[in-house]
Amino acid sequence: MPNRPTSGDELPSTDAARRLIELLADEGVTHLFMNPGTDTAPVQEALAAARAGGGPHSESVLCVHEHVALSSAIAHHMLTGRPQAVMVHVDAGTLNLGGSLHNAQRNRTPVVVFAGRAPYTVTTDVPGHRDATIHWPQEQLDQPAVMRAYGKWAMEVPRGRELGTIVRRAFQVAQASPQGMAYVMLPREALMDPAGPLPSRLRPPSPPAPDPTALAEVAERLAEAERPVIVSARTGAHPENVAVLARLADLLGAPVLDQRDRLNLPSDHPLYAGTHEELLRRADVILLLDVEVPWIPAFVSPPADATILQIDIDPAKPSMPTWSFPVDLPLTADTRLALPALERALEGLATPERRRRWEARRERVAAELVEVREGWRRRAASDRPEDAADAALAALDRSLPRDAVVLEEAVTNRPALVRQVGRQPGRYFSSGAPSLGWAVGGALGAKLARPEAPVVAVCGDGSFQFAVPNAALWSARRAGAPFVAVVLNNGSYRASRLPVMNLYPEGAATRRSDFPETDLRPSLDHTLLARACGGDGAVVESPAELGDALAWALETVDCGGCAVLDVRLPAP
Repeated sequence: MPNRPTSGDELPSTDAARRLIELLADEGVTHLFMNPGTDTAPVQEALAAARAGGGPHSESVLCVHEHVALSSAIAHHMLTGRPQAVMVHVDAGTLNLGGSLHNAQRNRTPVVVFAGRAPYTVTTDVPGHRDATIHWPQEQLDQPAVMRAYGKWAMEVPRGRELGTIVRRAFQVAQASPQGMAYVMLPREALMDPAGPLPSRLRPPSPPAPDPTALAEVAERLAEAERPVIVSARTGAHPENVAVLARLADLLGAPVLDQRDRLNLPSDHPLYAGTHEELLRRADVILLLDVEVPWIPAFVSPPADATILQIDIDPAKPSMPTWSFPVDLPLTADTRLALPALERALEGLATPERRRRWEARRERVAAELVEVREGWRRRAASDRPEDAADAALAALDRSLPRDAVVLEEAVTNRPALVRQVGRQPGRYFSSGAPSLGWAVGGALGAKLARPEAPVVAVCGDGSFQFAVPNAALWSARRAGAPFVAVVLNNGSYRASRLPVMNLYPEGAATRRSDFPETDLRPSLDHTLLARACGGDGAVVESPAELGDALAWALETVDCGGCAVLDVRLPAP
């Protein structure tokens, strides 16, 4: 935890860049993920001064690609709940954040992205003036334009004395529900201006509680339901929610479909249904908790007369223009507040007759789900090529240390991972967003957030390459935050092959098994890449090898290097 100043009176007169470093520490930012440029020189000097003088400062983490920086910040927040800060270089660095902007948006990561901005002045008596050719071409008419679809707020610091208020406001907006990104541009002259006084922290508003009348109606609908189903995706983002959700499911006898963006219900719970979506087809009441996409209508939908209830911090999903699922009763609320209140309301409605009905349903549904899980176990024990991912991931699950943190980006093998890999609350994370390449950079942030725990990123071979892996592995070594990357290597972009097969089942591509530009062979030598970045790697040819391979990988991590396990799966 960074040191923090206690009052503005104790601070010496300083420039705006030094004030920025003090503010980051005071806002609770433990790590500043950064990629410097020509306009971050005042910030670098301020960091050096804080280190030399023992002043308050966040730990800076050099990320040699900006995508890694924001991916790390996303995962760091997932594990700590703390606000995040990323620093990039002007417009080019902002653009290099790439798809991680989408991932931060969909994960509602409270991160302030700081970007340099070309100096305005050529006058040499103004500190920070233009002094390089690059200061002209790197200037854009609308630098924050790339952030507008993904962030909540953007601002430029016009003068040093305004910096404190703008930074405080950025962190307040980023942390206000629903959380998200703020973007602050920092012209070099402004960073070298005298700073104003240290402003007080602007507290974000308290998260919203549910409307009591609407919550009572939700409870009544659930209490009267014959075939209730709960669908959750991110309720476990707050681990304390997991126990409450388990009690609700037990009380009602309602199965929980867990989309597993976080660990929402332990997989050994009798009412854990994984992604067994058949339950939706016969449900009469469905409760959506922190769900972005409750079902895919092309594959499965609930009955037309089913009642759909929703509790979400952002139930209308305005950033998804055509989100139009038929919700009968949406509640805007933080589930940390709503779920305990819902539990109390249901207990108040639990007459002896209802309790008998709920208990009978619990036994019936649990028995049905025993058969479902037995099917998952058969897949894990199978030697059929189509079950290879299940077998490999079951072997991985058996070998993972209990305290390991798993970051998942398995793409088309994700259903197998959900079936086979179980974790405790707060130890399983998926980006839940479409832009690939998050997990490997995220593992750096996760390890910095929880250095005492083994961190394991599980990803496809395509998503591994999207992650700029050389930058992530190198930065992790430099930061002393090594992790294990398990690459599920089927030698293809299977996610880009399946739509061709689905849309053109009798087409030329399917008939000839010719799916243009989806073949990743010859395969990248993942082991050599790991060694080039100061770690090591190994090829795993069968599930039987995974236990020993993971033990070796964890020993490699203990010695300070990242380990990459190249797990070979049958080509699709």
